[in-house]
Amino acid sequence: MRLIVGKYLEYMIILLLYVSFFTFLATAQTSIKVSETNPPQNMVLLIVDGMGSGYVSQGMVPEALDGSRIIPPEVPFMDSLAAKGVLLPYIRVPDPRTGPAHSVIVTGHSGAEPEMVDYAGATIYDVLEDEDFISIALMHKGDASGIRDEQDIILFSENNSVTEPYLKVRINGDAVPVGIINELEYWERQLPGYLEGTTGIDSYIAYSDWELDAAADMVSLMSGQYPDTKYILTINVGVVDSAGHYRGVEGYADAIEGVDRRLEPLYTAARESDTALIITADHGMAFRTINAARGGHASEGYRSPEALTVPLFIVSPNIVPGVIRDAHGQEDVAPTILSVLDVAGRPKYGNGDTILVKDYANLWVSSDNDAGIEVLQGTNTIASSSGRNSYFFMGLKPKINYTVRISNGDELLEQVVHLDADRAIRFGTSTVHVDGTSQDGENWRKVIASILILLVITGGMIVIYRIEH
Repeated sequence: MRLIVGKYLEYMIILLLYVSFFTFLATAQTSIKVSETNPPQNMVLLIVDGMGSGYVSQGMVPEALDGSRIIPPEVPFMDSLAAKGVLLPYIRVPDPRTGPAHSVIVTGHSGAEPEMVDYAGATIYDVLEDEDFISIALMHKGDASGIRDEQDIILFSENNSVTEPYLKVRINGDAVPVGIINELEYWERQLPGYLEGTTGIDSYIAYSDWELDAAADMVSLMSGQYPDTKYILTINVGVVDSAGHYRGVEGYADAIEGVDRRLEPLYTAARESDTALIITADHGMAFRTINAARGGHASEGYRSPEALTVPLFIVSPNIVPGVIRDAHGQEDVAPTILSVLDVAGRPKYGNGDTILVKDYANLWVSSDNDAGIEVLQGTNTIASSSGRNSYFFMGLKPKINYTVRISNGDELLEQVVHLDADRAIRFGTSTVHVDGTSQDGENWRKVIASILILLVITGGMIVIYRIEH
């Protein structure tokens, strides 16, 4: 009799687990594809430390602080990227200090300090982790310790020396594939060979050659050995900034040209593996004269358009190629990265806006309770669904107005939204809020559901243990 009762209880517990699991799924987001989209599977984010937009963007000529014009570097490959992808030459940097600027890029908050990167849910890496991406990085030390901690695995330099860097592979994630570990350890051993026999600015260029070669090889490795693994690869090339500080105008230009010469293999590897490539900078560089031996960006007297304007290149299968000359803030980079990937979430503290670079836009809609939903263009219903409290509509025609209508029993709420970029609408009790932020209410529901499931599982295990013993 005890055995029968025990088995009965065990089956009831299993049934309860299934009910809890599917109750959790019922609160999850429903994705609805309105038209065909073609988002990339992966992302490469290349941050060229100190690369001002005026030095690499078509139609722009950099100026020294005394007003004289600087002969820009020759960057034929970056020049070609406007045809291959999107170039936004007027990205405004709110704070040209290295640490805050890197933090703005990854948090999407215009006032970010490095400490913000450590906050839960604050970065693009946190959002992408929820989407089952792994984070891989190759970067110099710089002031990006918090960003290093965000990576599942990273190869970085523990000092800022160009000629005698101290490299280290750090594993932060629990399930990094061994092939990725081996690949980064291989490239850790290759740098001395690149630097051997080089001096002066040639050492700087050799360093960036090594880093960009390693990045291209990593993209190829992921495509060949881990084609089903989604990832973001972050690369911080620090030699351009160092050259600007210590090698003057000529060395700075040479370092930028060195980066440009090594970009094509990385671009090709990304294009062939359904991977978007984004190239930007944390800040630019200013020089007092066209023959200055040193440059600056954050110290007194150097904060100028050359230091405060950076480029944003985006190459992805789902974007519309061309040059967008509208000015945008550096805080807009993070939500735009996630928009290119068609990811609904946004960094928790971000105040940036998504830049529309695709030929479609996405709309996220949430409500306090499960509800029916309609998305209308004029009087025509474009999409509809019911039974959930969170919906993600992908592939809507951009730059037009939509009416979003939800119904829950006798309650009917609607809101008109101009879809000039990816947007989020939150319906509360008789209230509506439109913005581009993440779904905090939905996240809390998921947390609560997860806790309930954990409690049920724990209780079930205790009961089963007592029955068996």
